[in-house]
Amino acid sequence: MALERATPAATSATFLANPQVPAFFPSTNHLAFARRRFNLKCSMEYSRDQYNGNGSSIQVPIAYPRPVEVQWKKELCNTVHLIGVVGLPVEIKHLPSGKVLAWTRLAVKKSATDTSWINLTFWDELAHVAFQHVEKGQQIYVTGRLISDSVETDEGKQQTYYKVVVQQLNFVEKGFSSPALKDHNSDSFTAGKSNLGNNATKNITETTQELWQAFFANPVEWWDNRKTKRNPKYPDFKHKDTGEALWIEGRNNPQWVKSQLAILDTRMGTLDDQDHNIHTNIFAGDSFSPF
Repeated sequence: MALERATPAATSATFLANPQVPAFFPSTNHLAFARRRFNLKCSMEYSRDQYNGNGSSIQVPIAYPRPVEVQWKKELCNTVHLIGVVGLPVEIKHLPSGKVLAWTRLAVKKSATDTSWINLTFWDELAHVAFQHVEKGQQIYVTGRLISDSVETDEGKQQTYYKVVVQQLNFVEKGFSSPALKDHNSDSFTAGKSNLGNNATKNITETTQELWQAFFANPVEWWDNRKTKRNPKYPDFKHKDTGEALWIEGRNNPQWVKSQLAILDTRMGTLDDQDHNIHTNIFAGDSFSPF
């Protein structure tokens, strides 16, 4: 009994001498787990590094998600997005097939002195919209399908021509025009309507070869005077809007001009009735040949 009474007393004395304070701080295991979570978060969000036993850093490759697949669609092929200034009034043509075609040219400014000109075509409802609302000098945003056509020159080289069949048309807010475009009004674009011209009064000197490329890319935009001109000095082809002129016997002509004209005449029959034949034979139908 004395021993039994002494034991609780000793226990009580021990507790009073060394009281067990409740654990208000996490244990060693909790600290280790929290530290692992913190290191994992930091490694994922910041360094992506891990450390080996020697304490040196090991770079772990970042796992980027795989791009999702999209359904193949014809309208997505060779899709381009362009912002530029309309350089010519929109022209429209009602084809015998019932379709409607409109076209113009877009000036895309790379810098204050460097301009690229892109031919645009619009079909059906969008052709009506462009003809009624789009004016020369306006800044527009277009999305469309890039079409190219390559021809072989007499020297065996390939010449490629491009145009965009517009699928979406929007105007650009005036307050968000690029600095290069703010410095040029519509009159300045009229002075340089195409980088395909060789007019000496333009700021950028263009070559005769580029002008012929513009002709073969869009012959519908040119008057064919070969059979109607009375003066041999009168140009064989003259642009309907810009007045730019071309002569078949021009001394600066590329060697491939005559052979390409022969091919063009064969494909179209004749360029005399250009407004009818070219649109009917080339642009009729959805799957048309671009040139």
